[in-house]
Amino acid sequence: MKAQHRAQVVQQKTAVIQRLRSKRDALRTRVTAQSAGPMLDILADTQAALTPQLDQVDVSTTLLKERVETLQDILEAYHLTGISAKVRELNSAFTFCINTAYEGSYLDSYYLDIQTQHPRKIICHNIPAFIPVEQMARTYLELDLRRFMDLLCDALNAYTSRRYQVEQLQELHSMFLTGQVQRNAAYNLLKFRYPILCGDMEQDVQVKLVYKDLACYLPTGVTLTCTDVESMDAKLECHRQLFEKVGLHRVFDSFKLQEEVAISSRNLSTAQSSASSSCY
Repeated sequence: MKAQHRAQVVQQKTAVIQRLRSKRDALRTRVTAQSAGPMLDILADTQAALTPQLDQVDVSTTLLKERVETLQDILEAYHLTGISAKVRELNSAFTFCINTAYEGSYLDSYYLDIQTQHPRKIICHNIPAFIPVEQMARTYLELDLRRFMDLLCDALNAYTSRRYQVEQLQELHSMFLTGQVQRNAAYNLLKFRYPILCGDMEQDVQVKLVYKDLACYLPTGVTLTCTDVESMDAKLECHRQLFEKVGLHRVFDSFKLQEEVAISSRNLSTAQSSASSSCY
């Protein structure tokens, strides 16, 4: 029964992830279908169209207004995918904003000022140093801004999502961890330990999660080690599959439902000491 329930939980979480990603891809398809040219050209057209000429009442003004509305709709489609833009300097540069989110929660916003004149270049930005934004720019910025922004958006969303998962793990499940989560700046290498129940015995499981691609939300490599490997092999394999398919904090939600993890002895001692102190 526990194995069946575990499989159902994994299937439900996987379905939610796939549905959200399908919505994101559909929005990007909408952007592609509506765009009449490169993203910067659309922005430039919008800026050029928003002039006092709109006050003139004639046929050309009506057509111009329709063009502005179309361009604004396209920019709104970009905004729905997490990317927005505004003019920084007239006909010279634009400020792009990438809003990151995970599980319906907005996380961080990142900004880039991009010069639109050829050769196009990034003037300034607040992208984390471990994301190779300059390398991406050399490859895509001049020829395909949309591709550049999509790759950057994916990398930033994945980074903030990994960080969010770790934060939620430590906030919601710290009692089930032995010590702190060790991680690097990009949160694409994580190490931690948690106690697992094996009959009446408690064993510490050492976890190493590796995310080989900066755009990965879930680990591409999961290593679980335990002192008593043979007797724990089947259970550890089930845990490994959960780490591969479900967000980090959701894995421990599943563990708690299955009562497969124990409160860390260190945390239990702390809790008992606090309880004893409160009695006096």
